[in-house]
Amino acid sequence: MSTPARLSRLLPWIALAAACTGAQQSSPQPEPPLTAPATGADAVPGETPPPEPGTPPAIAFPKVSHREHPAAHAWAFDRGAEPRKLEIAQAESAGYTVIDLGNSWVPYIFSEKTTDKDDTQANDYRQRYIDLANDRVDADGEKLAKHERNFLELYGIPPTLQVVHGEWLTAEQEIQPCLDAAGFDPSVLQSFSGVIAYSKKTAGDAKKAKRLKASLEKAMKKAKLDPADLESAKDHPKLGNAYAAWKELQTRVDVIDHAQRRLRCEKMFISAEGVGKYEPGVFDGATTHALAAFEKKHAIMGWGHFTPQNLAMLALSQPESLHRRLLRVVDERTVAGAGILEDGSAAKWKPSFRWKDSQGNEHPLRDMVGEARAAVTAALDLGTPESARKQLDRLGDLSGGNFDNLLVAVKLPPAPEYYTENMKFDVVIDRGDVWYDFPFDAEGNRLAQPRERYPHLTLYAVTGEQKIPLVHWRTTIGSWRTEMYNGVEHYKYKESDVGDRVWKDIVAAPVWIPPATTPPRELLKRKWKDGKVRTLVNYAEFGPSYTSAYGLVAAYNIKEIKNADGTWKADFDNGVRVHGSVDYMSILRRFSHGCHRLYNMSAVRMFSFILAHREFTREGQIKLGFGREFQHEGATHKISLKTRGYRYGLAEPIPVHVLEGRIRGDRKSPIDGYIPKPTPAVAPGDAEPAADGAAAEAPIPTAPTPPVVP
Repeated sequence: MSTPARLSRLLPWIALAAACTGAQQSSPQPEPPLTAPATGADAVPGETPPPEPGTPPAIAFPKVSHREHPAAHAWAFDRGAEPRKLEIAQAESAGYTVIDLGNSWVPYIFSEKTTDKDDTQANDYRQRYIDLANDRVDADGEKLAKHERNFLELYGIPPTLQVVHGEWLTAEQEIQPCLDAAGFDPSVLQSFSGVIAYSKKTAGDAKKAKRLKASLEKAMKKAKLDPADLESAKDHPKLGNAYAAWKELQTRVDVIDHAQRRLRCEKMFISAEGVGKYEPGVFDGATTHALAAFEKKHAIMGWGHFTPQNLAMLALSQPESLHRRLLRVVDERTVAGAGILEDGSAAKWKPSFRWKDSQGNEHPLRDMVGEARAAVTAALDLGTPESARKQLDRLGDLSGGNFDNLLVAVKLPPAPEYYTENMKFDVVIDRGDVWYDFPFDAEGNRLAQPRERYPHLTLYAVTGEQKIPLVHWRTTIGSWRTEMYNGVEHYKYKESDVGDRVWKDIVAAPVWIPPATTPPRELLKRKWKDGKVRTLVNYAEFGPSYTSAYGLVAAYNIKEIKNADGTWKADFDNGVRVHGSVDYMSILRRFSHGCHRLYNMSAVRMFSFILAHREFTREGQIKLGFGREFQHEGATHKISLKTRGYRYGLAEPIPVHVLEGRIRGDRKSPIDGYIPKPTPAVAPGDAEPAADGAAAEAPIPTAPTPPVVP
């Protein structure tokens, strides 16, 4: 793979421009344990045995039912029993949850028809999602080369089982022999504690370690010690410090060297068809890019620095790391098939919370995702790398060897009583600590504005007088960002407004229309195309795309304008959304441009869950005829957008309450208007620049700002 050829593979990160701006007013818009089925003489091969007495069957909620799936059959798995081929309706009526493990699976937001309804509407992004999950194309829809792969779990697109199966075969046939030949030693990584941050300043560490070693060997000869035994200098009264200095640096070089061996064998580098061009033990730009790709493959939120988390993953065996990857894929399919959401985040937040069922019995909050994971892992015998490897082959065989139209049926713990076909929801967004003070002093130095409380979004199920928290997730609020004013870049505070709002629509693969205040450099990207690096309009940021400013799915925070008698008058859209994002670092520690961001995979789960348990009208693709020309560095560029996304109109609005949070600092309200930039520094609401040698396919910077990447 040539260096520029896979710029887009490494960087779905983009400077998410002013995606949450542009107010507009609109007119009206039309727990029992699992039991195995009966076996033995009474069981008829190929038929579903009845559930054990007293075991309530799982409910197949209509919207997530697979009874209209073209496969027509599912393989029922029970722990310790052979799989049985059943009609889908038969499996669901017997209390099994049908899970789609096939190559054409998509989350519910990308469905095109509601079960038992004649409402088919083509979803423009559905096939792109499938192609990305199957490693067929990149974010722009261009075909991947043979050695190229998508690692998009963190961005809401897990790989297919066919992809994972292929990776496992490659690990056995190519990667492990390569690691053995390279002398890869995981203990080198396991014994290191600490962080190795990427910087151009560390590029000379390997050479420095060699100089320190040569100096130590020379000193050992003078001290009449054997220079071949460097450890003998460790406790020497005169050479101990020299030994410690060399050993500390050499240990870091060894960690980098052995990590490079694994990265090379797995073809994680950009250049030379994945094997890369680098100097062993040198933490260079090529290595940090390869490490960032490895992090994405294993769903690690990192920046391409060596950390305890990615070092632990690098030290795992091939079967161990692939086993974890497989379980994450099955996890996502299970959540979708069961129509569940609770992942334990609410229970961790409110461990003493109890809700009452219709009989007055109290129940704690559950981790339904964890419960389902345990049940599926046991039923499919995926508990160890060894058993999972065998079962992966078996699942492939059951689907004709290619994982197409592979449905499995598993008995899961029953859903809680508050799960219904048309649930009531309530959303609370706590803004956490908020700073309105200008973040730079008169000399342009960044001022400290620490936060102890971070923004969180909580989705509640409402039943009677009870509000039951389902998930409690980190999100973002707005802050200062860069905008164009009178042709010059300024800072402007982007507020996340407070008060009661509603969600009336959910939009899959939403499209962001860049406002005129967006700096032109943020509307462009560099990409290797037609034999050279070209400057192109950054359609991946506008969407539809997993890299778009609104991610894979969004809901609009709408303020309802009321008449004096309290009746509805109009909707006011201030441009604030709750949406997915590839910029997970902004959710972990930074800000947005006013919107409330969620990790793409979390947004996909939550909005798919809401649609599965809420009445809606499938409106389909929203037509759009947007065009704009703009200038950058003497060249003219054109933007043309044809859709705003795929819309689901909710039958009843979902209430959203945005809390003020805790105002910090001297100012108690945001500064209105534009502030001249006292420094070229990145504003808190802009994407952070990467360390030296950042990956490309970022919005194009103007000197002296480095490329914008995670």
